[in-house]
Amino acid sequence: MTAPDWERVKEIFTAATEMAEAERAAYLRRACAGDAPLQGEVESLIASHQSAGGFLEDAAVTEAAGLVERELTQQWIGRRVGAYVLIEELGRGGMGQVFRARRADGQYHSEVAIKLVRAGYESQSVLRRFLAERQILAKLVHPAIARLLDGGTTADNVPYLVMELIDGVPIDQYCAEQELPIAARLRLFLSVCEAVSYAHRHLVVHRDLKPSNILITRDQSVKLLDFGVAKALDSLAPAGANQPTVTLLRALTVGFASPEQIRGEPITTASDVYSLGVLLYHLLTGGSPYRSADSAVSVVAREICEQSPALPSATHARVHCGTSERHWRTQLSGDLDSVVMRALQKDPAQRFSSVDLLAADLRRHLDHRPVLARSHAVGDRMKKFVRRHRLATAVSAAAVMAVATSVALVGRHERIAAQESALRLAATHRTARLLLEQLQSRRSETAATGTEPDIEPLLRRLEALAASTDDEALRAELEKSVTGLRASGHSPGILSRGQGVGEPADHL
Repeated sequence: MTAPDWERVKEIFTAATEMAEAERAAYLRRACAGDAPLQGEVESLIASHQSAGGFLEDAAVTEAAGLVERELTQQWIGRRVGAYVLIEELGRGGMGQVFRARRADGQYHSEVAIKLVRAGYESQSVLRRFLAERQILAKLVHPAIARLLDGGTTADNVPYLVMELIDGVPIDQYCAEQELPIAARLRLFLSVCEAVSYAHRHLVVHRDLKPSNILITRDQSVKLLDFGVAKALDSLAPAGANQPTVTLLRALTVGFASPEQIRGEPITTASDVYSLGVLLYHLLTGGSPYRSADSAVSVVAREICEQSPALPSATHARVHCGTSERHWRTQLSGDLDSVVMRALQKDPAQRFSSVDLLAADLRRHLDHRPVLARSHAVGDRMKKFVRRHRLATAVSAAAVMAVATSVALVGRHERIAAQESALRLAATHRTARLLLEQLQSRRSETAATGTEPDIEPLLRRLEALAASTDDEALRAELEKSVTGLRASGHSPGILSRGQGVGEPADHL
């Protein structure tokens, strides 16, 4: 079979696998147009595809395809495309190949990346999809998205895109080489979120977000590449827009695909949210959220659709970020576990409803604020508040301690004063009882001897006690005793309290 025939087989095979089985037979008859060997080869590949669980996993077929593609790729090296000469292949995707190219018209020196339709894929449907990608890139002008510089068609009627050449490394490789701490990884990821959010605002879903499509340049800038399998959400365009929805080839990276992509269901921005969740999991743990990541593609696909991944903090640490594994787990536990797991919900309605909300929760985490993906107890909110306002909290705590200390000191002084007052009052009671006992003794002596004792000093001392005490009961008792003594005729010359006796306290 010739190379073009092989490419034709793959094109028909790719389209047929996306159809319902009831439609497939009629499509094969139309596409093969009576070419029995061609149809037989396609049907053989479809049978292998189905026996492998829904994905092409035949090593011999893959190897043969690779040999043909390498041969066809060499035919492009050294050829001129527009004002550029192709130097080397940089990569290939579902329908395109990317080459490094150098300016060849002598106007100025520069290098760019040129994307061509892969040899053998020049069907009308593929060409339409390629042109759709060019239109998508033309409206995406963002510092974190590789720019479209030019476009055109070669002499062989092969369309091409001239794009900004990005000199960088994949985001996961960059994080590993630099041993970035978790906070730095989150900040890089937020730059990715900004680029994806920009695309979503322009009604474009990337659909193939993975580390190799996200490069970090020497100046630590993020560059998002390859919108070749993107979907233009023209169905969401304003009323009056009559351009049809454009869905490009179902070429995806299974390990970063959403469940709805695996199942072939309608794709929305929620699919990119899921892929970002897988990317975030990978950056934080160094591994995949899927236990079967190294297994057959069909096994991984089944896990993506049916099983929930383990918490990031519960996985084995494969990252080197300048900290112990215990501290690494502590940093992931709680907020980041909750954010990642919400992005990885199987049901699109249960995920973050937009990339912006995912990014906002990560910023809350970095700012020590409660994240929406997690329900917070009062204690947790208090801890975050303290971490967020360390200086103010310290000053407030010092002020509270000062007030508490002052209150404690005032209370202590008041207790001491009350104790001293109680002691004085008790002493006053004892003095009053002693004086009254002395008066009673002298009255007894008067009755026995018939002589008048000098009780004036005792009465004055009683009057002084009555004047100085705050105890109403004691005062009443003393005044009653003095009044009784006067009424009984003792010491008639004694003046009433306060008359000519000076300050009562002076006689104590």
